[in-house]
Amino acid sequence: MKSIIQASAVIKNAFQSPRGVLLTLALTSLLSCGFGVTENSSALAIPRPVSTQLSQRPESKLPKAIANQILQDASKRSGIPKRQLQITQVTSKTFGNPCEFNFGEVCTKEYNPVEGWKVVVRVGQDSWTYHVDKSGKQIVLDPQVSALQTLPKAIADAILSDASKRSGVGIADLKITQATPKTFGNPCQFSFGEVCTQQYDPVEGWEIIVKLKEQSWTYHVNKSGSQIVLDPKVSATEKS
Repeated sequence: MKSIIQASAVIKNAFQSPRGVLLTLALTSLLSCGFGVTENSSALAIPRPVSTQLSQRPESKLPKAIANQILQDASKRSGIPKRQLQITQVTSKTFGNPCEFNFGEVCTKEYNPVEGWKVVVRVGQDSWTYHVDKSGKQIVLDPQVSALQTLPKAIADAILSDASKRSGVGIADLKITQATPKTFGNPCQFSFGEVCTQQYDPVEGWEIIVKLKEQSWTYHVNKSGSQIVLDPKVSATEKS
């Protein structure tokens, strides 16, 4: 403040001399520069906010290593090259317990969570569903798909051939949509008997569903493929 008062006095005296105008302009310029430096220094001292870009939560993304494991499994099971497979859906999921994680149809209400993902893979014309935990150590394919993969090709071909012969529909237009490994209590149950004895004479095999136009046909077949039985209700419909 004292320096400003002194400067004002100098300016006042300068007006009284012929060179006062020039001196006044020079002093005014110096004072303006001084104040500008002070203001700029203060401005530099104020921190400016740094913009940050929020990244996506890592747990919502399927790690590449786990994605590769799933595709390799699907390739091995289907016989289709890995490069022709595609992951079409990834859902971050908390499974209530290991039973739910393993596609259990009837599970207890016990809460023992398994963190992971539900992953859908496009395999040819089909979509396969996998469950995988966060570590990638547990990769589980939907059992319905697994059953289809364990059904021997010779048996699948025999069933499709039978369905084609009965229906008149070409094999290319038929599709096995479900193959469930099953132990039938006795030959009566295996043959779709509605009233069977309690005799236990097990028949190991599969229950197979074939998609035919707007219908679904159910077959029972034993493990060797020597016995293939179509649901009599379908047979009756075909005869009529």
